[in-house]
Amino acid sequence: MKKCVIKVIPLVGIIITGFLGQAQNPTVGLLFWEEESSDGYTLFTPETSQNVYLINNCGEKINEWNFTELPGLTCYLLENGTLLRAGKNFLEIRDWNNDLLWSYNTVAHGIRQHHDIEPLPNGNILCVVREILTPAEMIAAGRDPSHIGATFQIDKIVELSPILPSGATIVWEWRFMDHLIQDFDNTKLNYGVVADHPELLDINFLTGYLIDFSHVNAVDYNAALDQVIITARHLNELYIIDHSTTTEEAAGHTGGNSNLGGDFMWRWGNPQVYGQGGTQDQKLFLPHDSKWVESGYTDEGKISVFNNLGDGTGTFSSVHLITPDFSAGVYAKSDNKFLPIDFEWTWSGSILGDTVFEDNMSGTQSLPNGNFIICQSSLGQVSEITKNGDHLWTYKNPVGDSIYNQYDVIPLRANSIFRAEKYQEDFPGFSGQDLTPKGLIEDQNTISENCITATGTENPEFELLTVMNPVENGTIRFNENITLNAIIIADIRGKVVYKQGFYSNNNLEVDLKPAIYILQLYFDKKIETRKIIVL
Repeated sequence: MKKCVIKVIPLVGIIITGFLGQAQNPTVGLLFWEEESSDGYTLFTPETSQNVYLINNCGEKINEWNFTELPGLTCYLLENGTLLRAGKNFLEIRDWNNDLLWSYNTVAHGIRQHHDIEPLPNGNILCVVREILTPAEMIAAGRDPSHIGATFQIDKIVELSPILPSGATIVWEWRFMDHLIQDFDNTKLNYGVVADHPELLDINFLTGYLIDFSHVNAVDYNAALDQVIITARHLNELYIIDHSTTTEEAAGHTGGNSNLGGDFMWRWGNPQVYGQGGTQDQKLFLPHDSKWVESGYTDEGKISVFNNLGDGTGTFSSVHLITPDFSAGVYAKSDNKFLPIDFEWTWSGSILGDTVFEDNMSGTQSLPNGNFIICQSSLGQVSEITKNGDHLWTYKNPVGDSIYNQYDVIPLRANSIFRAEKYQEDFPGFSGQDLTPKGLIEDQNTISENCITATGTENPEFELLTVMNPVENGTIRFNENITLNAIIIADIRGKVVYKQGFYSNNNLEVDLKPAIYILQLYFDKKIETRKIIVL
């Protein structure tokens, strides 16, 4: 990244109030920032917008992609620099410059994709897909007729191989429906003792949701193990299955590296579902976003998850790390319950003075240094904490049906984001790309201004701009003509002493007492900060 000729001077503790001079904290954009926050770029897709944004730690936009429909619901940067996004009806890939490379109409092909997708190393895509079955089909599968609604929804995982520019082939499939057990109807082939078959799903377990039985909201892939993990919100469980199987093997009970076919290799969170333990053994309550921690990270190989209802009381949410006992290709159990007995690490607490509680959606991500990203969907808010609970960073999405500005009041869920992902600076997809900050999404943000000042994040429009120091005879002089949206001058305590709207010139007449001041230049949502000395 290029640096300006004039070095930006970090000014610790200065709060500049912005063009309107309002002495309050922003309600959108960057809400909190510490220099210790992890380096990288955060990607998110607002639920009520067709755009996808990549921002830096100061809340500056690094890139923006524009789609033709609302999200459904996730997006991922790929290592070749392209962006994969699930829309309501289409899966699409766009390049860094927003050019459309691939668009696949999932709805037209009978694929009810929802919530999450997962890009695979070979270029294929795992999709969470909803199956809708009739009451007759569920009764044939051993479901108790007294617990059947007008339809029955249960999920499957489909692997698509994209064919440019608009095609795809299903190359692998796994279905919950192929791995059921029940103790209700002894005339069915899947009749058995539920507690004796932890590798199967009891189709008569009462979740409290008559129609939407499994409600899978996340899928993740472990390339080293060739395994897939699934988060089933309404069952309060996580499941690991063997991806090394063929589709035929995935429908059965043998084959693959595990020789379990598509049966569960591991499940965790609510052993009651497979007839083990009671309510006291339940650990997960409507969870979201389970995934393996990446290789090379501090907690690599462990599983992170956002636990929406915390301990089940519905008063707070939690974030956890789980470490399965996996050896010689087998996930260990104790007393017929899958290990571990409890979480390895857990956090529940407050961010910006408010208890983290999300009863719907949301997610988490473990970073290389062991810190955690927490996405609070209803607030459209993304934060970073340490494992000790230290708060380092918070950004609030300013995009809903329209763009909110610095001090706007946002109705709950109006700026919702399903999830957010942080990518490290050395992510291969950034190689050769333009990572120059493009300004803020909102109109302005005083905390972003301080972050930009302290970190030296520069704008190329001002690369050759020089402010003549010291300022003499009441005239600030620039080495070239500049056109700005606004100019603000604040004293060393942060008090605004001068402000002006549109400006186009190479000098500015001011009436200031001799002192050190902070000069802020606003251009197209970009902010440049310089120190001036008035004699």
